[in-house]
Amino acid sequence: MNTPRPPRYLGWVASAAASAMVAAALARADQTKMPRPSEERPLAERVARFERPERVAKLKPDEVIKALGVTDGMVVADIGAGSGLFARPFARAVGPKGKVYAVDISADIMGYLRDRARQENLGNLEVIVSEEDDPLLPPRSVDLAFFADTTHHIANRVPFYKKMAAGLKDKARIAVIDYPPEASANGWSSHKAEELVPKSQVIAELDQAGFRFVREWDILPQNYFLLFERRTAAEPAR
Repeated sequence: MNTPRPPRYLGWVASAAASAMVAAALARADQTKMPRPSEERPLAERVARFERPERVAKLKPDEVIKALGVTDGMVVADIGAGSGLFARPFARAVGPKGKVYAVDISADIMGYLRDRARQENLGNLEVIVSEEDDPLLPPRSVDLAFFADTTHHIANRVPFYKKMAAGLKDKARIAVIDYPPEASANGWSSHKAEELVPKSQVIAELDQAGFRFVREWDILPQNYFLLFERRTAAEPAR
């Protein structure tokens, strides 16, 4: 007696379910390996990579700044600023009464950004060559701390965020844009999945550092875009 074969569509369903399970597992997997440091590449190569038109189109600096409600007179810290893809439009958005701290551990690219800000008449943009474990922000100065394509390069994020907190005003916000682990399989990022940080890990680590998750925007096609604020003393950690 022949055993009936299951309908072909059941195989498709099983395959789709397995793919969904793999995607879910990737989304939950914490970062286990650090990527190659960007500063190992020549300066000209880094600037070209950071400023390439397709990256600008995907990260949408103007839309991001609009979503964050950045206004005249604010103080923004762009941490991991690189060539200033966000720092420069932030400087224009906050106006001459505002301030942008462009923070990066690479002195050469901060030199490039200092020169470019001068060429673009952005006198309110100040560069900070930071340490790996401390952004070195001026005390209680910042309204918005911003990370784009940066968190996966920070080795010990919770201590880093705690040191960063000393430079934030009481009602400061933190925004994080980065690639999820599945970006590797999708061809969106050159990093391996284990070198990227899922948003669940970002939320958990900032919670440990005293910041609560507020919301997420879905305006970026390949990245998550998260907003946090300082947790009050009465609020317990998650």
